Amino acid sequence: MRNSRSPRRAVYTAVCVTIAVVLGAASARAEVIELLDKTKIAGTIEHYYDGVFVIDTGGVKIQLPREKIRSITFKLPPPRPEFSTPEKTFNLWKQTVAAGQIAKVIDCYALMYQGLLAYQFGEADKEVFAKMKKEVTGTRFVIKETKIKGDSAIMKIQRKHGDDSDTGELRFVRENGEWKLLPPM
Repeated sequence: MRNSRSPRRAVYTAVCVTIAVVLGAASARAEVIELLDKTKIAGTIEHYYDGVFVIDTGGVKIQLPREKIRSITFKLPPPRPEFSTPEKTFNLWKQTVAAGQIAKVIDCYALMYQGLLAYQFGEADKEVFAKMKKEVTGTRFVIKETKIKGDSAIMKIQRKHGDDSDTGELRFVRENGEWKLLPPM
């Protein structure tokens, strides 16, 4: 009985290794699944039901039973350069608000607020985003200073809108090496 399973296991392992090397290497955000025989597969877990994982390895879907998996390691994508400093994040935010790119504006905020903002800027109340766009387009911002302490930062900004001028603070948090805005409190 053991000999009859061995060729099947060898073919299964060869297929998994080939898929992992050829297709999985291109995946930017993926999980690495290590099988009991120490074969590694790079892909994205799409579904888990009744003890079976469905893993997408660049367009090819593999079904793996839980009992054949030794470990799963989650890999985060590398930090993007446009979020490498609070100043770059703020400048990207201004540009995307002015351009009306709601998805990119939302991406400038910390993960825990993105769902709320998507709801707020989406179908629920498009006027909120329209007001923000109008204000940002007619305003001149001057960054006065940025203080970074660990994974948080405070940026002092002077805002000039016509004859109106004031100075305020923006708060940032570093997530996965990227500086993201926190909504005003």
